[in-house]
Amino acid sequence: MIQYQETEHIQFLTCQVGKVGSAYCGDSFFTCTDEHRFVCVVADGLGSGQAARESSEIICQTVKQYQQETVHEIFKQCHKKLKGKRGATVGILKVDFVDKTITYGSVGNVRFILYLPSGEYIYPIPTAGYLPGKMKKYRIRTFSYEKGSKFIIHTDGLFASNIKTALKDHSSIHEIAKGFNKFLSDRTDDLTYIIGQLF
Repeated sequence: MIQYQETEHIQFLTCQVGKVGSAYCGDSFFTCTDEHRFVCVVADGLGSGQAARESSEIICQTVKQYQQETVHEIFKQCHKKLKGKRGATVGILKVDFVDKTITYGSVGNVRFILYLPSGEYIYPIPTAGYLPGKMKKYRIRTFSYEKGSKFIIHTDGLFASNIKTALKDHSSIHEIAKGFNKFLSDRTDDLTYIIGQLF
């Protein structure tokens, strides 16, 4: 359910649980990190069941294949791969450890929040809709981060209203995740989140 990974530049954990009573989780995620960067994607297939899972997995496979490309190019490739499928909402995050920058873009209800130790929150507004909807100009932002910054990227299955406060008040990502445990039971939707801290 929860997996943890730590390197010199980042520590992050992932959590995914399906809707109660469903044989398939319609969400998928992918993460990859090395000494230079961190790449992750969270995708929420439209509806539920096997067809939703298929669409979200196509997104993750595409990000894995094109992870060296720009976020904008990755979105274009995801759009192509999903043609004829049910579709999905998606958030793609790339962190450059050398430049200390984050590039993020999303379509639909996948959300991202970054908390900087200086007290600033960054939460980009996603492009409305889903992939492979009509081609549009995706909202993709690049911004700097500070050492110790914490972030979360999640599907709409996480109904917590205090996410910003949790990022600010808890010193570790494990404490943040512990506060979300109450949302893991009696789920009416699939739930996926990735919480990380940058160094």
